[in-house]
Amino acid sequence: MNRLTVSTFAALSAIAGPSCASAAEPMDNVKMSIERWREPGSNNIGTADMILTNENAFAVSGIKVKCHYVVKETGRTIETTQTLPMTLKPKTTKKFRKVRFAYIDVDAAEGSCKIASAAKK
Repeated sequence: MNRLTVSTFAALSAIAGPSCASAAEPMDNVKMSIERWREPGSNNIGTADMILTNENAFAVSGIKVKCHYVVKETGRTIETTQTLPMTLKPKTTKKFRKVRFAYIDVDAAEGSCKIASAAKK
Protein backbone atom coordinates (compact mmCIF):
# COMPACT_ATOMS: atom_id res chain seq x y z
CA MET A 1 0.00 0.00 0.00
CA ASN A 2 1.37 3.41 -0.96
CA ARG A 3 1.30 6.19 1.62
CA LEU A 4 1.15 9.88 0.93
CA THR A 5 3.13 12.00 3.35
CA VAL A 6 1.82 15.54 3.70
CA SER A 7 3.41 18.17 5.88
CA THR A 8 1.28 19.97 8.46
CA PHE A 9 1.85 23.26 6.62
CA ALA A 10 0.67 21.80 3.30
CA ALA A 11 -2.40 20.26 4.93
CA LEU A 12 -3.35 23.53 6.64
CA SER A 13 -2.76 25.48 3.44
CA ALA A 14 -5.02 23.12 1.52
CA ILE A 15 -7.77 23.39 4.15
CA ALA A 16 -7.56 27.13 4.87
CA GLY A 17 -6.73 28.30 1.37
CA PRO A 18 -4.00 30.67 0.18
CA SER A 19 -4.86 33.49 2.59
CA CYS A 20 -3.60 31.49 5.56
CA ALA A 21 -0.24 30.79 3.96
CA SER A 22 0.54 34.34 2.84
CA ALA A 23 1.89 37.11 5.04
CA ALA A 24 0.36 40.57 5.31
CA GLU A 25 1.09 42.94 2.45
CA PRO A 26 3.28 46.01 3.15
CA MET A 27 0.34 48.30 2.29
CA ASP A 28 -1.78 46.79 5.08
CA ASN A 29 0.21 48.76 7.66
CA VAL A 30 0.47 52.07 5.79
CA LYS A 31 -2.19 54.66 6.71
CA MET A 32 -3.04 57.88 4.89
CA SER A 33 -5.04 61.01 5.59
CA ILE A 34 -5.46 64.01 3.32
CA GLU A 35 -5.31 67.27 5.25
CA ARG A 36 -5.93 69.84 2.52
CA TRP A 37 -6.79 69.94 -1.20
CA ARG A 38 -5.73 72.85 -3.40
CA GLU A 39 -7.42 73.72 -6.67
CA PRO A 40 -5.48 73.19 -9.89
CA GLY A 41 -3.27 75.75 -11.50
CA SER A 42 -2.67 74.30 -14.94
CA ASN A 43 -3.29 70.99 -16.70
CA ASN A 44 -6.07 70.18 -14.20
CA ILE A 45 -3.53 69.11 -11.57
CA GLY A 46 -4.36 69.84 -7.94
CA THR A 47 -2.19 69.38 -4.89
CA ALA A 48 -2.84 67.94 -1.46
CA ASP A 49 -1.16 67.95 1.93
CA MET A 50 -1.22 64.41 3.25
CA ILE A 51 -0.01 62.46 6.25
CA LEU A 52 1.37 58.96 5.76
CA THR A 53 2.09 56.56 8.62
CA ASN A 54 4.17 53.42 8.13
CA GLU A 55 3.47 50.97 10.95
CA ASN A 56 5.66 48.28 9.35
CA ALA A 57 9.01 47.19 10.78
CA PHE A 58 10.56 47.99 7.38
CA ALA A 59 10.65 50.95 5.00
CA VAL A 60 8.14 51.14 2.15
CA SER A 61 8.36 52.90 -1.20
CA GLY A 62 6.37 53.25 -4.40
CA ILE A 63 3.19 53.97 -2.46
CA LYS A 64 0.23 53.91 -4.84
CA VAL A 65 -2.87 55.95 -3.91
CA LYS A 66 -6.15 55.16 -5.64
CA CYS A 67 -9.06 57.61 -5.51
CA HIS A 68 -12.66 56.79 -6.45
CA TYR A 69 -15.25 59.53 -7.02
CA VAL A 70 -18.91 59.62 -8.06
CA VAL A 71 -20.24 62.75 -9.78
CA LYS A 72 -23.33 63.88 -7.84
CA GLU A 73 -25.43 65.00 -10.83
CA THR A 74 -24.76 62.16 -13.28
CA GLY A 75 -23.60 59.23 -11.14
CA ARG A 76 -20.52 58.87 -13.36
CA THR A 77 -17.54 57.28 -11.61
CA ILE A 78 -14.02 58.62 -11.84
CA GLU A 79 -10.93 56.73 -10.69
CA THR A 80 -7.46 58.17 -10.42
CA THR A 81 -4.22 56.51 -9.38
CA GLN A 82 -1.06 58.25 -8.23
CA THR A 83 2.26 56.61 -7.36
CA LEU A 84 4.19 58.58 -4.76
CA PRO A 85 7.94 58.43 -5.53
CA MET A 86 9.07 58.50 -1.91
CA THR A 87 10.35 56.19 0.79
CA LEU A 88 8.72 56.08 4.20
CA LYS A 89 10.95 54.83 7.01
CA PRO A 90 9.70 52.12 9.39
CA LYS A 91 7.48 53.10 12.33
CA THR A 92 7.24 56.75 11.25
CA THR A 93 4.62 59.35 10.38
CA LYS A 94 5.45 62.02 7.84
CA LYS A 95 3.55 64.95 6.36
CA PHE A 96 3.98 65.55 2.64
CA ARG A 97 3.03 68.96 1.26
CA LYS A 98 1.75 69.76 -2.21
CA VAL A 99 1.58 66.20 -3.53
CA ARG A 100 0.26 66.39 -7.10
CA PHE A 101 -3.04 64.69 -7.97
CA ALA A 102 -5.48 64.79 -10.84
CA TYR A 103 -7.96 67.35 -9.53
CA ILE A 104 -11.58 66.43 -8.85
CA ASP A 105 -14.03 69.19 -7.92
CA VAL A 106 -15.15 68.14 -4.43
CA ASP A 107 -18.30 70.29 -4.75
CA ALA A 108 -19.41 68.29 -7.79
CA ALA A 109 -18.24 64.80 -6.75
CA GLU A 110 -17.99 62.68 -3.62
CA GLY A 111 -15.28 60.13 -3.04
CA SER A 112 -12.33 58.89 -1.12
CA CYS A 113 -8.74 57.80 -1.52
CA LYS A 114 -6.92 54.77 -0.14
CA ILE A 115 -3.55 53.07 -0.32
CA ALA A 116 -3.68 50.60 -3.21
CA SER A 117 -0.16 49.19 -2.90
CA ALA A 118 3.27 49.71 -1.39
CA ALA A 119 6.58 47.94 -1.86
CA LYS A 120 8.93 46.73 0.84
CA LYS A 121 12.21 48.63 0.56
